Amino acid sequence: MLVAYRPRNNVSLHTTDGRSMVTQQQVSDEQVTRASELVSELEHEIRSFVEQVSDGPFVREVRAGTFPLDGIRFVHLNHYHLIVNDMSNLNVYVAKARNEQEMLFFHFMATEEKNHFESVFLLNKGLGLEPDEVRAFQPHSACLLRTNYFSRLAQYGTPGEIALAILLNFPVWAGGAKREAEGLKRHYGLGNPVPGGDQFDTDILDRFEDATEGFREQALRIVATDLLTPGSKAGLRRAGIWAANYEAMVWQAYYEQGRRYAERMEKAR
Repeated sequence: MLVAYRPRNNVSLHTTDGRSMVTQQQVSDEQVTRASELVSELEHEIRSFVEQVSDGPFVREVRAGTFPLDGIRFVHLNHYHLIVNDMSNLNVYVAKARNEQEMLFFHFMATEEKNHFESVFLLNKGLGLEPDEVRAFQPHSACLLRTNYFSRLAQYGTPGEIALAILLNFPVWAGGAKREAEGLKRHYGLGNPVPGGDQFDTDILDRFEDATEGFREQALRIVATDLLTPGSKAGLRRAGIWAANYEAMVWQAYYEQGRRYAERMEKAR
């Protein structure tokens, strides 16, 4: 669960060349309200992407039990490589932080992504995939569109653009993941407890919301810091919309490429 980190009073962090980092106190409640209004506006704009995933062909067929098991395996073989790249991106985000709040925020996100990384092996085991098989799999480029865009943000984006992109990517991902998990439990024999703990093999899909509590409040402050710079709104909007759009494109690739993979596997038997 995310917690709200607050810098100690009168703390000024410095970069390696001695430049003072921006302090959290520069962001007022009014500026956070502006950031919240922008995010709410963009959340309305990305509803079509959320629906493309939550009501899209991949999720529909998994919930109906008609999507081939090999196709689902394809999705989560790619999922492993996506998470590996996300972990790398998040560690770059930590280095881009302008203040203590941002540094702790991105560091915590990197820690949470490590938890997701460990959970992906539980899901893959439930799908009958061995760790070495998962690691050796060559991912499909279309399934990495969103994480590769976040790599671009890691190099050229601002902390506010990154935080907003993560914030708007989340409902697109979560809407599909939760419904996929329902189908996996109903039709594919997953949703089983993992021996020796309180985990289930579908945790990476249906515990995602629990892992992001408190995220919005922290992200809004980072977005608000960006809004202190004149002309920053256009870049923020673009980062958020593109993140949601790329996520929807990935789920379409799951459907199209997953079916093709399943057909190839069937022919090879």
